[in-house]
Amino acid sequence: MSNEFKNILKKHAKSFYFAGLLLDKQTLNDAAILYAFCRQLDDSADNLKSNNTYDLKYLIEDYRQPVPKDSVNLYFKKIQKKYALKQKFIDDLILGVTSDTNFKQPQNVKDLLLYSYQVAGTVGALMAKILGATSQNAEKFAIDLGIGMQLTNISRDIKEDSINNRIYIPQDMLPNNFSLKDILNEKNKKCIFDATNQILEIAEKYYQSGIDGIYFIPSRNRFSILIAAILYNSIGKKIVKNKHVYLKKRIYLNFFEKIFILIKNYFTKNKQYKITEPVHKTNELHIPYQLLL
Repeated sequence: MSNEFKNILKKHAKSFYFAGLLLDKQTLNDAAILYAFCRQLDDSADNLKSNNTYDLKYLIEDYRQPVPKDSVNLYFKKIQKKYALKQKFIDDLILGVTSDTNFKQPQNVKDLLLYSYQVAGTVGALMAKILGATSQNAEKFAIDLGIGMQLTNISRDIKEDSINNRIYIPQDMLPNNFSLKDILNEKNKKCIFDATNQILEIAEKYYQSGIDGIYFIPSRNRFSILIAAILYNSIGKKIVKNKHVYLKKRIYLNFFEKIFILIKNYFTKNKQYKITEPVHKTNELHIPYQLLL
């Protein structure tokens, strides 16, 4: 069963899988179970067939049972108990994923960041425990890394999301009465890129906080998460460099780019980590957007 979860991670989260290979076998396996749980919920919400809400409802109700029937739910419940994963983060994740079945475009950055917390910041907090970050102070930093990654995903998947009838770019970043059909209109590519660039600039703040929080992760797992953060952040930087084509083709890092980033950061890794416990910028990163309510 462990290979099944790793294969899901390898297929759908190539950058994280690449970085995860630096983890020990058990930690990677448990991280893959968490990812499979999140992925299954997300896929069910994203499935636009008529039964999608029923499937998601079934999965959520099954997860709530003492002994789930679904194998992914069952294995996830085991690691939830093993690592004492907070129910709040799981409930907030479910809330965010469920919101996609009745999608509403974010009105502003506050809406975007709250959604990003729900569907990805929560995963960051859960993943931190699996990686050995047991300090409660680690949670907010881990949430920020998840938010940064989600903002990168949103920036990368604008075309794909529009095909699925979704625009995650906040309304107030786009012209009045901007609609789905306007996404792929060539005349709008500048305003879309400007909004994308703004989202990626916001993501930078959350990446930096997330990387600061690597301080709380045991040394054996630090480098893997550092590489995962840099890989995802590099996708955003590549989007900016390829602004004329990123709405036409999916931007990703190829194998050689990943190897280059790995080697480059291996020799400077000790310079990347905080040597004293970081102080979280809660007033700047969380409170204005009412995260962690």
